[in-house]
Order: sequence, then structure tokens, then C-alpha cells
Amino acid sequence: MDTFRATVHAMAMPFTVEIDGAEPAVCEAAVAAFHRELVWADQVFSLWRDDSSLQRVLRGELTLDEAEPELREVLEACEWFREATAGGFDARRADGVLDPTGLVKGWAVVRAARRLQAARPADWMVGASGDVLVGGARARRIGIADPRVKGDPTGTDVVDVVELGGSFTALATSGGAQVVDHIWDPVTGQTARHFMQVSVLGADLTEVDAWATAIAGGGPRVIGPALERGLEVMVILGERYDGTYDSQNSPGWPSVR
Repeated sequence: MDTFRATVHAMAMPFTVEIDGAEPAVCEAAVAAFHRELVWADQVFSLWRDDSSLQRVLRGELTLDEAEPELREVLEACEWFREATAGGFDARRADGVLDPTGLVKGWAVVRAARRLQAARPADWMVGASGDVLVGGARARRIGIADPRVKGDPTGTDVVDVVELGGSFTALATSGGAQVVDHIWDPVTGQTARHFMQVSVLGADLTEVDAWATAIAGGGPRVIGPALERGLEVMVILGERYDGTYDSQNSPGWPSVR
């Protein structure tokens, strides 16, 4: 079975796409549509583009009623996750700036991946800087990168391997491996250093992305509520004196290593 592979760039990061069992022309069209959706999401939600809808709302140039309805949808989802995670996830930074980026990437990938359905009857996978979403019947084995590896982890040893497919179609990983000290604890307002890395498995990338951010930011107290929602969690606790690390995972964590 032939596999079509492509990498597109949006939201200041690469997104890799694999599609199995479809004609190249169909795959190219599906990936192009997928890419357009991600570019649109950046135009709406970016905090680094002066002309984004979110920036215009924050500056008072645009009301939420005037902006795209998806902006309100995401902000309402952020509030829902703030309550569900007991404050572990919070879209408002310590400096008061509204920052939904902890949710937007996963949400945008889920929305854009609908375009890959045009490649049916294919199986597909999207990789988004530590987050993975799969569709179709094929099970895929995914390695979780070592948080001590800086830059592209391709070809390096992984901390674990899980199988995506069936009940688990989405994987999100959060931590400071690539961008140091970019996660804050919403309770203390300080840099979050509870764990080196957090990975969460579930059936919805928006959900696991938000919970991975929440556990990384809020610490151990957020793990229980995540497990109650049927998610599976693995945390890298810290590095030992000999360069190895301690890790823990929930009972249903589907390791195949």
C-alpha cells in the first residue's frame, strides 16, 4: 500500500501528513485543503500577527460578535476546560493577556483534518510538533520523544511507544523540551516545573491537548480529573543524577514497547 507524505507549515510550526491508499492527486488536494484551514486558524487566533482577529479583539478594534464565530467557540471551550481541570488550564496568562494557544493547535488540527476525509477510503495521520491525530482503520505505533533531546528528535531514542487506533486516536505531549519555561502554573502565576514532560492519550486531539497543557501547568492534582474522563497519562518526573529519568503512567496506558 502506497503512502503519500507531505509537510506543510502554518502557525509557526510544521505539520506532517501521511495518507495511505489514495491516489496522489486526491492526496495533494486533501493536504492543500488541510493546509488552508490551518492558515485560516492562524489568521484568526495568532497572538503574533497584528492583523489577527484575536489581536483586533484584544485591542478593542473588533467585538466578539463581529469576529468569526469560531473565535467565540474556542474562548468558550477554554473556559470549559478551565473549570473541568480545576484551573489547571487557563487561557488568561499571569500578565492578564488572553492566550488560547494551549487549545488552538489541537482544535485547529481536528478542524482541518476533516479535509483529509476527501482522500477516502484512506487511512491518515497528522503530526503536529508533539501531537498526533490518526484516522481510519490502520493502527499506528508512535514514539514519544525524550524530553532531553533538543530540536528534531527523528532518529533518537524514545521514552515509550504507544499504538494509536481504535479507542485512542489522539496523542498530545506538553513540556519545556523545545521551548524552555513557556508553561505557567495558573494558580501561582509562576513558571510550571512540575514535570519534565506530560503525554495524554484519548479520542479527541482538542481534549488531550488541553489536558496535557493543564497537567503540565497545574501539576499532579490535575491528573485525577483527567483519568476520570477516561484519558490515559504518562509523566516524566525528572532527571536522575546519572542522566536517566523517572516516569509514571496511568494503569491503562497502552505501551507497546
